[in-house]
Amino acid sequence: MLMDVDLTDSGAEDLVSALSTNHLLIELLLSGNKLGDSGVKPVSAALRHPDCKIQKLGLGSVGLTDSGAEDLVSALSTNPSLTDLGLAGNSLTDRSMPALRSLILNHPRLKRIRLVGNEFSATGKKELRSLQETRPGLSVDV
Repeated sequence: MLMDVDLTDSGAEDLVSALSTNHLLIELLLSGNKLGDSGVKPVSAALRHPDCKIQKLGLGSVGLTDSGAEDLVSALSTNPSLTDLGLAGNSLTDRSMPALRSLILNHPRLKRIRLVGNEFSATGKKELRSLQETRPGLSVDV
């Protein structure tokens, strides 16, 4: 667990090199760090690796924006192991809805996604919650 340790985008680069050699890691909790989109980008690249087995990913309050979320979602779409994704407390808006919708509807094992504390409109929140109805057993916290 590397939550709230002041990890920055440059530290994320070092982390990614460790991730690329550790194929047993199933939980990566980076919430509360100062990664921003530039720090999440190398993490996304590591998640694309075919041997990546991350099941639980915590990226709450890391300064993620819509553009960074699109790259992350693209990476996660290639990672069939993911079951739990935490993106609470970031700066996501309705602009990231198409990518999030695609992830929620198409990721086979995703059971929970936390999006509380972002900047979605009331309509966006309602749409995200409604996606739970199409995937029994999925929890979307908005």
